[in-house]
Amino acid sequence: MRKRVVVLVTAALGLVTGFLLGDRAATVGSAQAPGSFAAVPGEKGGQDIYGAYEPVADWPKPLTALPNHQPWTWGSAEGVFAESPNHVFILQRGELPNIPRPNARTMPEFGPSLSLPVSGVPFRNATYSSPPGAGGTTQVAEDGMRLYTAPTVEGGRGFELGVDARWEHCLVVVDAGGNIIEEWTQWDSMFKRPHAVYISPYDPEKHVWVVDDHSHAIFIFTHDGKKLVQTIGTPGTLGTDATTMCTASRWIPGRGACS
Repeated sequence: MRKRVVVLVTAALGLVTGFLLGDRAATVGSAQAPGSFAAVPGEKGGQDIYGAYEPVADWPKPLTALPNHQPWTWGSAEGVFAESPNHVFILQRGELPNIPRPNARTMPEFGPSLSLPVSGVPFRNATYSSPPGAGGTTQVAEDGMRLYTAPTVEGGRGFELGVDARWEHCLVVVDAGGNIIEEWTQWDSMFKRPHAVYISPYDPEKHVWVVDDHSHAIFIFTHDGKKLVQTIGTPGTLGTDATTMCTASRWIPGRGACS
């Protein structure tokens, strides 16, 4: 009987906590973005692709503002860590050509009233266009650049580094105005696919942790990025023993689980 009472009391507390948290979440949500989840024209949320946020034009500032970068812009963004409003880390997979948005044209061969690019939607898939090419299920990380430059199944040419993309500025820091205040380009050649960046709130020295899932490694830098102080895992070596790790979440045939 006593065990049953404990279970009932625990369940009741769980229900009360759920109601309280649910009520609190509803209050906070309505205070920050009233009606943000209604699919109503003119309101954010619901069917609005930007959700409850207002996009800020040219934030961060275009890479074209950097010397010798007039033809280049941002690649696929992989990770963002806002240490403060004036110190925001941005990870990206290299740079893409800075090309103007093409004019929309109708495409009756695919369907009536269809035109591309669609107004208000990015005209280029940066995830697909940025190196490396591997990243999907069953794909081996080490094949990344080979797949990126390989001819397509349809017979088209593969992407070409220096033309279709550049492996530069994989990690930068911007301020509240979107200005690039730090360029960690000295580590570009070491990165294979930097995927996440963090700083522990309990670290007084504010080391910067970068997870590179294609290197199967975690790199730990000084806060200013001038020194690599530790590497967890063996870069380029997939494994699960004391010296290696597996940071790519997928199953690789013939090589075992990777999770």
